[in-house]
Amino acid sequence: MRHWLSRAPWAAGALVAALLLAAPARAAEPYVPLKATPVPLAETVAVGDRIGNIRFLGMLELPAATLQGLRFSQISDLAWDDDAELLYAISDKGVLFHLRPVFDGDTLTDVKLVRALPLRELHTGQPLRHRRADTEGMDILHGRNRRAHDAELVISFERYPRIWRYLPDGQPRAELPLPAPLNDPRAYDDDNRMLEALCVDDTLGTLTMPEAPLRKERRGHTRIFSTGGRSWFYPVEGSNRPVGMACLGSGEVIVLERDYGRLLWRASVTLKRVRLSAANAGDTLAPERVVMLDTTDGFQIDNFEGIAAHRGNRFFLVSDNNDLFIQRTLLLYIELVREP
Repeated sequence: MRHWLSRAPWAAGALVAALLLAAPARAAEPYVPLKATPVPLAETVAVGDRIGNIRFLGMLELPAATLQGLRFSQISDLAWDDDAELLYAISDKGVLFHLRPVFDGDTLTDVKLVRALPLRELHTGQPLRHRRADTEGMDILHGRNRRAHDAELVISFERYPRIWRYLPDGQPRAELPLPAPLNDPRAYDDDNRMLEALCVDDTLGTLTMPEAPLRKERRGHTRIFSTGGRSWFYPVEGSNRPVGMACLGSGEVIVLERDYGRLLWRASVTLKRVRLSAANAGDTLAPERVVMLDTTDGFQIDNFEGIAAHRGNRFFLVSDNNDLFIQRTLLLYIELVREP
């Protein structure tokens, strides 16, 4: 027997409409508009231009904002969740932010602040406080496997050196044991120059690097450590400090170096590429410069500390404004260019 709806099309339409009205409406994603302002990388550089071995794809100044009582400021690192299309950011105060970048074609044009959450202590579940909240390096696990809700964040700390795994809601999962000498706070040059940079490689595992050479390190070198115990010497030039890393896979790493505020507020940021897979543990690496941006050359940069791989050869970089009115939180979007 034919269903009565087939004999009364108007009734079918009315029923569908009634069901739609009765069903709870899907809530729009809550967010705080950051009122991001586009910033030129330099007056002579347009979006799409090449500088060194990068292509400029947009930069935004992100003003401080408050969401759920947590201040968006002092951003130290980033991680991209491709499955959720979220950019995670951590602050020096132990806060995790969920950001949703907005693009016009290839250009970064805006950012929405979707969520703010305190990172919590592993054993007590209480929010991180004071010196224990100094998060610095971050990367993501299971962020590109086309599965929802299984991502974890790997985060490194200063003051009390450690590496913990977190869920994207700020809940801690586990601690990664540190190899010697990283597990000894006395080995570091300063408690504010500890595990500054971190990324996760598909073959070498979790990699981290102190901002300054350890006390007994040979002069002019720090080391990239794997939590599995291997390490490689990384030469440090002048007053540059390694502050961020992005793993490209198969032992290839982009290192972000920063020199900030040592001479009349001059700032520079340098990206270098190293290939750990081509070196033996204990070797001295030979970093290849990708690009150097310096305020004395007209580049409008600030205290860049964080880097995250996006898609393909594209990356986000972020600056830490130190919660000072004279500094800015800048989100820079670039593409690595491999051809000469």
